[in-house]
Amino acid sequence: MKTIIISSSLSKDSKSFILCEETYNRLKTEKIDVTIVDARNINLAPYHTKTSESMKTLRNNIAKSDNIIIGMGVHCYSISDSLKIILDNCFQESIGKFFGILCAAGSEKSYLSTSHLTQICMNEWKMIQLPRIIYATQQDFRNNQIESKDLLERLEVFSKEFISIGKKLQ
Repeated sequence: MKTIIISSSLSKDSKSFILCEETYNRLKTEKIDVTIVDARNINLAPYHTKTSESMKTLRNNIAKSDNIIIGMGVHCYSISDSLKIILDNCFQESIGKFFGILCAAGSEKSYLSTSHLTQICMNEWKMIQLPRIIYATQQDFRNNQIESKDLLERLEVFSKEFISIGKKLQ
């Protein structure tokens, strides 16, 4: 099971990257072939412009993966421009793939914001989503680390279910 985790946040203090990194470590512990991609290291360019080499590499890595985990922050109750650029430019070969969502938001009031990502992935590429979504808020972190025991438990369940269902869908 080849999995790619995409952290789409460009923030230097990205909480969603922390979620991606924690999930990456959990999947690695279970001997899953997993790669993490940090959007902060990609030269992002809008769809109508020339695609950068780093975006071409991401597109190829997505095409070769069996499963995708998408880390996102919340921006105006939706996905960020960086995630939209990644989706538009790199997800052409993700048709029918299994995916999960890791979301970090400022407050508890944006919990439906992940539904936009779900709609895009399911309608555009007929992807299959893990029903469990990780939604974390500022209160779950301290000093750029996960402090919430509840969040750590939810990440454990998310990781185990992602592996279990992902293997069944291969």
